[in-house]
Amino acid sequence: MKVWFVTSNKGKVKEVMPVFEEYGIDVKIASVEIDEIKTFDQRKLTLRKLEDAMKITKKPTIVEDTGIYFKVYKNFPGTVSKFVFHAIGYEGIFKLLEGKDRHAYFRTVVAFGVPKEKPVMFEGKCFGIITKKVLGKIDRKLPYDSIFIPKGDSRTFSQMTKREKAKYSHRVKAFKKLARWLVKRYG
Repeated sequence: MKVWFVTSNKGKVKEVMPVFEEYGIDVKIASVEIDEIKTFDQRKLTLRKLEDAMKITKKPTIVEDTGIYFKVYKNFPGTVSKFVFHAIGYEGIFKLLEGKDRHAYFRTVVAFGVPKEKPVMFEGKCFGIITKKVLGKIDRKLPYDSIFIPKGDSRTFSQMTKREKAKYSHRVKAFKKLARWLVKRYG
């Protein structure tokens, strides 16, 4: 079975392609920016992205949404993580968390759909803390990776190799769940 992964973020593609290869899933990338609805409900947002993406591909399609959540703020930044980073950058984020609990988690919701079938969704989470300064290489497509240290390590995601990051990655967790389901369902 060939599936389409609709995303305009090359960083996400690089992170999940090893999962597809591991499970022998033939994935084509559709580099398309999908408009996102304004909601705090990440599952609802991902489902809407899938509906819109399938209007373009008209084939078996995968989309995902990843947000980072700061423990001290309810549902924030969450579904507006990209917007928040672009609006206030690292300096603003550090200011928001100054003197506050720095625990946070990433949450990825991945959705898969086939025309005329009910879509399925899977989640992955990674808990950790936000640093007080940028550590490691800055990746414009995955900017929070330079300020997030996953629980169980002392380095930010951006200080790790791809293989090291994959041991903790919320995105890899969600995509492995999807891959196992695809193999079981479609062989």
